[in-house]
Amino acid sequence: MKPLPLSFYLQVVLCAALWGSAFPVIKLSYEALAVEGFGERMVFAGIRFMIAGLIIVPFCRSSVLGTLKRAPKGNLLWIILGQTFFQYVFFYYALSVSSGTLGALLGGAGSFWWMFLAPIFQKTAMPSKKHWAILLVCACGISIAVYAPGAGSGNVMLGSTAFLLASLSGAMGAIGLKRISINHGSRAITSISLFVGGLMLLLVGAPSGWTGFWADLKPSAFGSLAYLSFLSATAFTVWNRLIEQYSVNVLSAYRFLIPLFGVVESALLVPTESIGPGIVFGGLMIVTSLFVSGRIKDN
Repeated sequence: MKPLPLSFYLQVVLCAALWGSAFPVIKLSYEALAVEGFGERMVFAGIRFMIAGLIIVPFCRSSVLGTLKRAPKGNLLWIILGQTFFQYVFFYYALSVSSGTLGALLGGAGSFWWMFLAPIFQKTAMPSKKHWAILLVCACGISIAVYAPGAGSGNVMLGSTAFLLASLSGAMGAIGLKRISINHGSRAITSISLFVGGLMLLLVGAPSGWTGFWADLKPSAFGSLAYLSFLSATAFTVWNRLIEQYSVNVLSAYRFLIPLFGVVESALLVPTESIGPGIVFGGLMIVTSLFVSGRIKDN
């Protein structure tokens, strides 16, 4: 296989660092904005992603409106629902009931969802016996991490389930993007996905959360909202461009960097969270599994 260029590794590290910081920043934003309830969380998420989608527009190589007209509507809806709407319904709920540290760790499960889904939707090779063995080790690591995750972890089982469903939704969206990005450009599709998905989140949350969100919004919270919007615009644009250029299997091998960054950044930035023994030992098993799985050659 042809060696990957240095730019590939730099882009992967950038995405991992940005997405890793999302876990603690969202937790801190909940406190800064006094975000309470499903409605306010969805309004917060919706505004964030709509802004992120607009940030990308000036950098698109093709017209966003033209892409919206030409792209297959079924695949486009698949991406919007998977990569933005459902992923962040589950993600924001999980962060409200559990910790950013646990979420960062379980976010790496997206690599294994890809391993299952790619053979079905992209006709790649089925997982080998070695892959199944590594998956078993990863499952054991998740069990250990959930058993003793550390202080500030909240409802661990409910949060873990929601985090895993969020990573499943994101994997489905990535596979949908792979199908159409070559013909329609990843940047324009990313802009559409973030803006329309954000609008859907906003509409879902508005009936119960619109008034409360704006009543609690403080000037100090605009910095967090601006950073999260920039984070989404940058990380999704770079990552989706990599999806357009490289296979899903190649990228899945490097998703192990996201939980590494996320766990460290959450522990450092969120005062109420700490890393328990389960996160340490289970995390080592999960990260090692993710690292090794990407380096096993298909049969």
